[in-house]
Amino acid sequence: MKFIELQNKDGDKILVRFREFTINDAAAIINLIRDEYGESYRKRQMYEPNYIKEQFLQDKLKMYVAELDSGEVVATLGFKRNLPKDHSGILTTGVILKKYRGYKMFFPMIRYIAAKMRKIKDISCITCISVMYHDITQRLFLRLGFTPVAFYCSLTLAKNFQHSYQRTDASKLSLGFMIRKRNQHNTLPIYIAPEHFDITKKIYSDLRVKCEILTAGTELTGESEIDFTQDDKQKSCEIEIISAGKDLVDKVREIQNKFTDDFQTFNLRLNISQPQAIAAYNALKKIGYFFTGFHPICLNYEVMILHNPMKVDLNLDSMKIVPEFEPLKNYIKNCYESRCIIV
Repeated sequence: MKFIELQNKDGDKILVRFREFTINDAAAIINLIRDEYGESYRKRQMYEPNYIKEQFLQDKLKMYVAELDSGEVVATLGFKRNLPKDHSGILTTGVILKKYRGYKMFFPMIRYIAAKMRKIKDISCITCISVMYHDITQRLFLRLGFTPVAFYCSLTLAKNFQHSYQRTDASKLSLGFMIRKRNQHNTLPIYIAPEHFDITKKIYSDLRVKCEILTAGTELTGESEIDFTQDDKQKSCEIEIISAGKDLVDKVREIQNKFTDDFQTFNLRLNISQPQAIAAYNALKKIGYFFTGFHPICLNYEVMILHNPMKVDLNLDSMKIVPEFEPLKNYIKNCYESRCIIV
C-alpha cells in the first residue's frame, strides 16, 4: 500500500502506510503494548516475541501495522481465528503509540484490514472487544456497522491495569462485545426464559439474523459438560456450559469454591441452543448469576452471557459508553439490581 497523509487537529502531518506484519515486527508490537499498558496487558502471551512469531507462522493470528515513512511502526491491529470450534474472526490488540494519537489512524487502517478479510469466505461474523473506560473504539466500530450484543463484566483488576485514559473508582473493569455479521446466518432455535424474550428479539433483529426464540424447554437431566479458565492475575474465571445437566449447580459451585479471593468474579457462557437452557438459566439465577448479553453466531450453538460479581460491586454507570450501548447497559443494570444475592 502507498503512503497516505494524515493530519491531527493542530495541523501536524504524517505519512503512513498500512501493511501486513512480518516476523521482524514482533519487537515493535511488544513496544506498542508496553507504551499503553506497561506490563499489565491481559493477554500475557503478547509480551513473548516467539509466541507472536509462532501464531503468525501457523496462520492463527494475522497482525497488521501502521508504518511511518521513517520506518517506525506506530500502530497495530490483529485478526484472530479460534478454529475449529469458532466460526468468527475477532479484531484484537489494537494499539496506537501515544504520541501519534489524534491522527484518526484506525479508521483507514480497519478499512485496509476489512479489504483483506473479504477474501476469507468461511467466517460467520467479525467481533471486537471494546474497553469501557473510553468510547473511542465503540464509536469507530459503530461507524463500521458493528452491533453491541454483550458486556463481559468485571474482567480486569483496575489497580493492576495501566492505561492512559481517565480512571474511575471501579475496582474491576468490564468490556463491551460487538459483532458485525459477515455471511447469511440462520441459527438453531434458541431457548430463552420469557423475561428475556424482548431483549433477545431486539439483539438478533439488530444483527439481521433469523432466529426462532422458544420460551419453553425441558428439565435438567444427565450430566453437565463444563469447561472453565481462571485468570489468577485478574481474579476472573470464565465458565463454559457446553451442555447443562442435573448436576449443573453443584459443578458450578465446585468451580467457584476453587477461587475465593475477595475480588474474584465469574463470567459464564451458557449454550442456549439446547432445550434445557431455560431450566439451566433459572438454576444459575438462583445462585447469583444474571444476564449480560449474547455471544451470537460464532459457534455451532448460540451463547448467553451471565455474570456473578460475588463480593465485587458492579458500577455500570461509571462506564464511558456510546448511546447505542445505553439500552443494553440499562437492561443489564436492572438484572444486576434484582439478582439473587447469596450470603
